[in-house]
Formats: sequence, C-alpha cells, structure tokens
Amino acid sequence: MNHGTGKQAPKGAAATVTSADHEHHTTTARRAKFTAPSKTSPHLAPAQTDDAVLDQLFYATLDECPQCRAALLDRVASDARATHKLVDWACLIASEMYCGLPAELTEEDAAGDTRLRPSATFRRLAMKYRMQQRTTSAMYHTRQPPQCREAADTAVTLVAGLDRYWTDFLYL
Repeated sequence: MNHGTGKQAPKGAAATVTSADHEHHTTTARRAKFTAPSKTSPHLAPAQTDDAVLDQLFYATLDECPQCRAALLDRVASDARATHKLVDWACLIASEMYCGLPAELTEEDAAGDTRLRPSATFRRLAMKYRMQQRTTSAMYHTRQPPQCREAADTAVTLVAGLDRYWTDFLYL
C-alpha cells in the first residue's frame, strides 16, 4: 500500500517498508533533489544499520510521515556510524547550497531566527565539520543514543527542508 493514498504500489515499483501498514516508494527518491545518504560518504566505515534505513528515513521525512520517522530515528540512534553518515551528508549538502555552513547551523545564538532549530549535538558536529570539511568517527562514538537521534533528526530535517524550499529554508 502506498503511504497516504491507500492504493497498491505500482507493479514493479521498489518499495522500502518502514512499518506494517504502509511503504515509502522509490517515487519519492525520483522527485528528491538530493542524492540519498546511502550514496554519499564513501570514506566512512560501513554502518551497522543498513544504508537502506538511512534512505528510508530521508524518504519518510520528505513524505512527512511522523510514524516512520520516529521508528527509523530509533533504529539509527543506536548506530554512531549511521548518524555520522547522516550528519556529514547534511553538512555537505548545506555547505554546497550556502557556499559553506551558515552560522545558523553551528552557533546557538544564530539559530534563534531560523525555521530550523538545530539540536545542540548537531551544531557541535557541524562546527567540527565546518573546520575540517568532515567529522571523525570518534566524535560520534562518544555520543549517547539520544544525542545521535537528535543529530540524525536535525540532519534529515535540514536536507528535506532544503529539498522543498531550497536556500530559503533556513530563513522562512
């Protein structure tokens, strides 16, 4: 069944199942402006979480599906490498969009007037990314699952917002 429509998926359409009652289809991937997280950060060690879960999280965010987002964020939160991949993916995209990471993503005071309220964990990691053009695995392995979850949530929310509103997203 296709999320939100109640219709069966088109024959031959690949789907990513996130819950017992609906699926997110690759049609979401085709309309997305950005490459899915599974296709980026080849320098990172493979995550314990299947890359398809990272893509599903991105597609569920684009589809505005809170049920799937919550379940997928819970799965990602226990895997530091998956969070690493998502944060680096979001920072890369934002850096390319804004010609560098804007202060609104790295500094607490600057984020006050933006639509997105980056988590404290995401801001700290984004600051490290800004200084080094990537983060290291050690930065993630010291984080607890709730911190990884909030950083992953900020990352996919950021990219989904940029996908929908382009560079205006932070300043709407």
